[in-house]
Amino acid sequence: MSDPKTIVVGAGVAGIAMGHTLKWKLGYSNFEIYEKREGLGGTWRANTYPGCGSDVPIHLYSFSFNLNPDWSQELAEQEEILQYIENTADKFDLRQHIRFRCECLSAKWSLERQEWEVSFLDLGTKQRFKKHCAILLTAVGGFSQPRDVCFPGLDGYSGKVFLPSLFHTAEWDHTFDYRDKRIAVIGNGCSAAQVVPSIAPSVRKLTQYARSPQWYHERPNHHFTRFEKLCFRYIPFWQRYHRLKVFLATDQLSSVYGPEPKQIKQRIAVENKAKNYIYRETPQEYHDFIVPEFPLGCKRRIFDPGYLASLHRYNVDLLPEGIREITKTGIVSQTGKSEDFDAIILATGFKVQEFLTPMEIVGKTGESVSTRWGRKNGAEAYMGTFVHNYPNFGILFEPNTFPAFNSVIFSVEVQVEYVAKTLISPILDRYAEVVEVNAEAEEKFIKDLDGILEHTVFSAGCSNWYINSAGRNSASWPGLASTFWKAAFFPRWRDFEMSGGSRTWLLHKVLRSLSTTPIWVWLTLLSLAVAVMVNQSTPQRNGTFQGILSH
Repeated sequence: MSDPKTIVVGAGVAGIAMGHTLKWKLGYSNFEIYEKREGLGGTWRANTYPGCGSDVPIHLYSFSFNLNPDWSQELAEQEEILQYIENTADKFDLRQHIRFRCECLSAKWSLERQEWEVSFLDLGTKQRFKKHCAILLTAVGGFSQPRDVCFPGLDGYSGKVFLPSLFHTAEWDHTFDYRDKRIAVIGNGCSAAQVVPSIAPSVRKLTQYARSPQWYHERPNHHFTRFEKLCFRYIPFWQRYHRLKVFLATDQLSSVYGPEPKQIKQRIAVENKAKNYIYRETPQEYHDFIVPEFPLGCKRRIFDPGYLASLHRYNVDLLPEGIREITKTGIVSQTGKSEDFDAIILATGFKVQEFLTPMEIVGKTGESVSTRWGRKNGAEAYMGTFVHNYPNFGILFEPNTFPAFNSVIFSVEVQVEYVAKTLISPILDRYAEVVEVNAEAEEKFIKDLDGILEHTVFSAGCSNWYINSAGRNSASWPGLASTFWKAAFFPRWRDFEMSGGSRTWLLHKVLRSLSTTPIWVWLTLLSLAVAVMVNQSTPQRNGTFQGILSH
């Protein structure tokens, strides 16, 4: 009997991590990964704006199964990260499983066939086609769809823009030469903080529209020396130790987001340090509005890539206002300030709350996931992964799996291992044919999760992308990233319903385990066996084991 088929939607870091686990940890190759773009990489292929890079230390923001000793700097830039993802796919022979320029439109669970029917659109030929699979996994992430904007007069703007309709950093137009141009940047999140200092030295004038302030922190970016790279490459476990040390330090950054008195005291201390940095680096004219009134962590904190220093430039203005109108030649601010521009850059974020958009995933009751979530308080899933009535279906890096401030790749790998353990392995081992979370377990998980999140800084009242339109935080994991690992490492098996399967499942499991055991394990066991046999066949002098035998 052949292995059941798996389809993965998305070839970003989550899709690559899932592919690696399927092929190299589970010894399973009957899977396909469908990607709507022309290449893999997800958000690191989509976002190519000037200054784009990681704000998490790169030895942590990388795959645990493919450590890279040759990173150039601690906070690597987009091009180097994308190349690393490409190299990872090639190193582990995953590209043969990826189908590019194929967009997933919908999927429907067949009660009769007990499998998924998935509809795709070939973006090259414009032809639609269908595939069937036993297991469906989505790995589209929350940073794939730019957020829509609806400023009055937007359709009438006639300047050279970066997107005819969206003007977004995620769709940067590299044919546009911004040098010596008048540029408007709308927004002040992480992407704006990277774009502004990157293009400011080259433009004639740059005006940034920022409705609310942010917490900025010092961002030392260490460039690795040749000696450090040699140590990472040749000293056993040195890079693993460095990665662990960085993980523990980074995880502690979010330890101050809770309601406990100790956490509040620590948060205030971090806020005071950030205030001193902001006032020290920012022009005096902005001091009355540059520091937030909301608590640290309510918005995602920004480690300053030179943004505050760029505000000292003669050609950079910061307006703490929203947009009243987009005119035919520029922008009118909320207080009536009018200015003409050659280009408008929208650094306004993504549709983080529109999970799985625009796919329609229809479960065994005939209801789509989007309709189900619309009836409730937005996106929600057991462990951010499973939804009742949607059998053999797993979601990667979507509801309530976003780390407060840690490596997304770490969280993705944790979730990938969880899916492999709770969904894929039971089906591959013939223990079950259908796996889904039960309704009571999902409901309890969501209720407990919401109860914790209500008392964190994420719900402090600022405008952020964690909170959806219904007022629920459907993005954040409430604790440290290490607590997500702990919760996923020990599955609650009673929370799952499994049906079907074979009486010989244990044999299948043993055979699969034997086939996926690494060769070095077999060599180690063989060496130990030989050593024991040699030891037993060698005559021993009297008294050699006297100390042991005496007991």
